[in-house]
Amino acid sequence: MTRSQRLAVFSGVVGALMAGIGIYAVVRERKIVRGVQGLGRQLGRRAAQAPIVSSYSDGNMRTTLRQSSVMPIEQRVATIQDLIHKSVQDPEMRKIALQVTSACPERDKMCEAQAIYNFTKSRVRYTGDIGAIVHPDGNVEGVDLFQSARRTIEFGGGDCDDHNILNGTLLALNGIDPILRVVKTRGAPDWEHISAGFLSGRDFVWVDTTLPGNDQFGVAPSYHKHIDFPA
Repeated sequence: MTRSQRLAVFSGVVGALMAGIGIYAVVRERKIVRGVQGLGRQLGRRAAQAPIVSSYSDGNMRTTLRQSSVMPIEQRVATIQDLIHKSVQDPEMRKIALQVTSACPERDKMCEAQAIYNFTKSRVRYTGDIGAIVHPDGNVEGVDLFQSARRTIEFGGGDCDDHNILNGTLLALNGIDPILRVVKTRGAPDWEHISAGFLSGRDFVWVDTTLPGNDQFGVAPSYHKHIDFPA
């Protein structure tokens, strides 16, 4: 969840994934809206994604270009929600999700969530997005990469967006309602980080595999404000 000016998405619908074809999309972000307010509120409806302006394929992966004059947090999260929705429909991800939690007792959500944390932490390295480069129109911008759950496992790396698309998918496929929590620190000009998690009673359980160290299950990052979105 960064302030870069471009956003790219590796995703995949079920038919494309089963045929061995992935989807790669890019969203052009001209300006980030900083007017989102709220301390702990939850937004229930998915916003529209940025409009598609073009697409192409290299024979293995399709690139879809999206462009928006503004990119509010709701629109960025909508892309993550869409990738989780598509990943949950992927039968290979259902297989992986059940294998990950196979050692847990039945109906033990906390055990299943920790097993998901351990799986992602051991399989997916945290890595940043593409740094600033000169684009054909002359703008010097970075690229935000979003990946489907299967692509993140395949690539073995990703940032907080990618980790939590995978974590949200694995939670959902184990019968746990995932929540996407977007946070910012005090004084930050924009929303800085996203983590998947779920409610246990009234408590939010963090499944944040981007925190340093291997014993951070249930640990919250440092933040001042948050907004919750259903995955």
